[in-house]
Amino acid sequence: MHDALISIKPTYVDKLLSGEKAVEIRNRPINLPSGSRLWIYSTLPMGCVQAVAHIRRVEVGSPLTIWRQYSASLGVTKIKYNSYINGSAKVSAILVKRIWKLPFNLPLQCLRDLVPGFHPPQFLKYMNESDPLLSAIVDFLFKSSGIKYCEQIGLTLIRPPAVNRKTTPLRKI
Repeated sequence: MHDALISIKPTYVDKLLSGEKAVEIRNRPINLPSGSRLWIYSTLPMGCVQAVAHIRRVEVGSPLTIWRQYSASLGVTKIKYNSYINGSAKVSAILVKRIWKLPFNLPLQCLRDLVPGFHPPQFLKYMNESDPLLSAIVDFLFKSSGIKYCEQIGLTLIRPPAVNRKTTPLRKI
């Protein structure tokens, strides 16, 4: 399983969590395999990692094709869609399979305390198992929410998080 962090405006995070929106768009091609985990950073004024989603698939196509296929699941008007697309030749439609609101909001300052120099991505941040940001989020999640919740969203640990260790090896279900 792959992991990525995406920045989304709070209004659209709320729509994803309520089920009103099931497809997130990006105005250029992205590469996330089916089953990837997408950590959702809700931009200011929220400024926190607020949710995690499993990706059904990502489709890349022309703006018109993506609009025709997914307009009912985008949670935006045609005017806002066109404004966001802003003349892009290719658009990515990220189809969400399942989404969970985290049992806590992991604020920007906390992320910066855990990973000095962290800045939310403007577009998308791909993360591998050794990424300090992913390790910090997962460690925090295990410590604050427990193993059952983490297994529910597809995370297990090879060994429990250590108090003074910055990274924790992960095994993904």
